[in-house]
Amino acid sequence: MNEVNLTGRVAKDPQTPSGNGPVTLIVATDRVKLKDGKTYIDEATGYTAKTSEFHKVTCFNGQGKAAATRKKGDVVAISGYLHYSSWEDRDGNARYGAEVIADRLHFF
Repeated sequence: MNEVNLTGRVAKDPQTPSGNGPVTLIVATDRVKLKDGKTYIDEATGYTAKTSEFHKVTCFNGQGKAAATRKKGDVVAISGYLHYSSWEDRDGNARYGAEVIADRLHFF
């Protein structure tokens, strides 16, 4: 199965192409940091230590229209699948990337 479920915040305003095309969201998710297999309190903040990860999410058609109206900081739940791609950069180096293709979006 190739299923991805993310809940996080929109990290920057959506990238919308001119005309009708896919809309790209960058979504930030948090996960707790571990020391010796346990969570711990960050001394600087006084909260459980966390690290953020950023995910590229591509939205087509109706999902793209809904995503285009959102702003940085909005909370979103995404269901979709993982897509890998490869390309060659200007210098001829092989590059690889991953993105989530959204099937469903829920904004809170």
